[in-house]
Amino acid sequence: MRLFAAVLPPDAATAELATAARALKELPGADGLRWTARDSWHFTLAFMAEVDDATVPDLTARLQRAAHRTPPFSLALHGGGHFGGRALWAGATGDVAALRLLAA
Repeated sequence: MRLFAAVLPPDAATAELATAARALKELPGADGLRWTARDSWHFTLAFMAEVDDATVPDLTARLQRAAHRTPPFSLALHGGGHFGGRALWAGATGDVAALRLLAA
């Protein structure tokens, strides 16, 4: 299966982003984008591509350990752009060093 590791933003951040996305949906060409549900919005830490099903339990345990040993950190939405012509992204500012440590 295709897997990635991600951090889920708090509701306040996705609410702010949803407000901005509503305005973007009205722009010319927006109908060519693949709009995803708000509850699937995330900060991608690592894309792992195809992972064998047998590897998932060990990988899950390792990711849980990494998450539990990481103290809370603050991020704010900052900037954005697009990948190709179909996917939008939002940037972050704040304690991005903590985000990078999780991604390592």
